[in-house]
Amino acid sequence: MKKILVPTDFSKNAYAALFYASKLFSDEALQITLLHSFGDEIDKLTSRVDIGRSDNIIKKLYSHSDEDGEKLVHQIKLDSGKMAHNYEVISTPANLSIAINKLVSTEGIDLVVMGSKGRTGAENVLMGSTTVKITKSLEGCPLLIVPREVDFVIPLKIAFASDYNDFYQLSKLKPIIRLVRQYNSTINLVHVGAENELDPKQQQNLEQYRIDLTEYDTEFHFIPKKTNISKTLHSFIDDEKMDLLALVYHKYAFIKQLFREPVVSRVGKHTHVPTLVIPIKS
Repeated sequence: MKKILVPTDFSKNAYAALFYASKLFSDEALQITLLHSFGDEIDKLTSRVDIGRSDNIIKKLYSHSDEDGEKLVHQIKLDSGKMAHNYEVISTPANLSIAINKLVSTEGIDLVVMGSKGRTGAENVLMGSTTVKITKSLEGCPLLIVPREVDFVIPLKIAFASDYNDFYQLSKLKPIIRLVRQYNSTINLVHVGAENELDPKQQQNLEQYRIDLTEYDTEFHFIPKKTNISKTLHSFIDDEKMDLLALVYHKYAFIKQLFREPVVSRVGKHTHVPTLVIPIKS
């Protein structure tokens, strides 16, 4: 049974992520763990009260979280119909990043799914600070970031961005290949720039991708740079109606230099498709 972890602050953004995950894997039984961290609320409240009263505050926060969790499970069961998913709610005062990584390592989580921003996310910010932190800190598990505005569609067209300075064996990256096999999707490798401008190393990596993906329906795109690479990439995703954007993330990932800022802070700025971030150890 696939295990999916969905951090939630009980916002509409978090619910959109939960609903998307339920639909994405609708044909298989999932163990979905809903994780709510109220650590920030404790910090805010206990800074204004004495320690004796803080114990009561923590009890109340646990109680409220459990109640909200029950309502959330009831709602997703109503909305997702007869899917054979099992839901569990975990409430914790621990830091969210720490709690996620602990569950990933101890419970064998296959995928973390979260909204692009939380309850307090400003309308002009498309990737919330919490999501950015999780992307940077998550280890050993892919992260699917779901914008609130997204309508679920089967991911028939998956975009994978590459500058061809590195080669990742996509046929071994289960988060992508499982979806490709399940939905018979097309993998679209996207490079901003001309093919004839690739240096020998890039040419070699391109050829490795061609060999690696022989058995899959694959298209290679070389697109001219517009205002900047970020806008170019996301214009392509919108124009070509991609259903999912996949990125490999590590400390020295080209995506970092590509956007001139941390990877996810620009992801989603020009598109409303989910983003699958796959952490790779450097």
